[in-house]
Amino acid sequence: MVGGHGNTWRSHPREEERLRRLGPAGCRTAGMKNPGIIEISMTSRVEYLSLLHAACDEICRILELDEDTSMNMSLALHEAAINAMKHGNGFDESKVVTVSFEVRPDRLIVKVKDEGEGFDWAQVKDPRAPENIGRTNGRGIFLMRSFVDSVDYERVPGGGLVVSMVKNLEG
Repeated sequence: MVGGHGNTWRSHPREEERLRRLGPAGCRTAGMKNPGIIEISMTSRVEYLSLLHAACDEICRILELDEDTSMNMSLALHEAAINAMKHGNGFDESKVVTVSFEVRPDRLIVKVKDEGEGFDWAQVKDPRAPENIGRTNGRGIFLMRSFVDSVDYERVPGGGLVVSMVKNLEG
């Protein structure tokens, strides 16, 4: 259930059991013709980041991922979502950020899509370089790459960018 102030995000018990079967422990026996996908769309408001964090934590809990992995997934998602809101959509509340969580037998795929112009990810500077050490921004992509197994970018025809983050699951 998703609610207002003080409410928490909870999955339905049947959906929780289905996702558990799709997770690392159950993927050997579960049929994977239709992997579990959860999608959240929201306007570009920073206040909604806590909803994404709660959803990510719950999905990681259902998949029985350890606390460090769960924290890393949440941090990577936070960075990707704030980048989508800020750099992609320019905090324009008429533009939407869409986040999807896809559970597969061997990995969790989290995608963050914005409606902005995108950026040239090949031009992102290494925040560890001496000339960038003192900068107060520019670390989000570095952190995302540090917290998950792979990060890919795809331009959306007609505008927008999708950041795909993959966390491999142990079987």
